[in-house]
Amino acid sequence: MLVQLILIFLAGIIVDLLATRYTSAVADKKLWPATIFSGLITLTNFVLLTLILKESATEGMFNIMAYAGGNALGTYLALKKV
Repeated sequence: MLVQLILIFLAGIIVDLLATRYTSAVADKKLWPATIFSGLITLTNFVLLTLILKESATEGMFNIMAYAGGNALGTYLALKKV
């Protein structure tokens, strides 16, 4: 279970970094990068939601907390680089 939590945490970081790149591409009106990032974000989120929701209630809650923590760290890292 610990390995799964770490992987979900890392996935949260990656998704948030992708979202930052997507937002930057949209702001710069870069059509193809924005389109690709949008698809990657959607695909990743649905795969993660499927993994998180198929678990029991307790494990699912830990998965959600790991994902949220990864998202928070991803936001911090993305804004710290700016």
